[in-house]
Amino acid sequence: MKKLLLIPALALIAFIFLQATVKDNESIELETNVFDDKIPPHVKAVIDQKCYGCHNAESKNEKGKQKLDWDELEASRKAKQLATMAKINETLVNGDMPPAKFLESKPEGKLTKEELETLLDWSAGKKKSPK
Repeated sequence: MKKLLLIPALALIAFIFLQATVKDNESIELETNVFDDKIPPHVKAVIDQKCYGCHNAESKNEKGKQKLDWDELEASRKAKQLATMAKINETLVNGDMPPAKFLESKPEGKLTKEELETLLDWSAGKKKSPK
């Protein structure tokens, strides 16, 4: 008798767990479509101009390429891409990129408000067209 009750109880627990972890359809669509294509051109332009120099496999900046390699990111699995994008978003929100020490010698590396917004929207999974 106890075994018969165990199966429905486990099914109910699994159902509750799944309901708690599933997001609304719009959020799921945003997150899963981010890398269906390559990085959008307007985002790629900002990355190429402001980020790629330090964050690529050929960079002399060892710490930068260890933290993030854009080429590797595009080639990685979706789960890793989404986790990395969350880290990128957090770093941008905290104002940690580009680093203050870098900007002392290269003030032109500072992100404009529009560039920051572009990267924040993209790294949060929001699909937006350039203005």
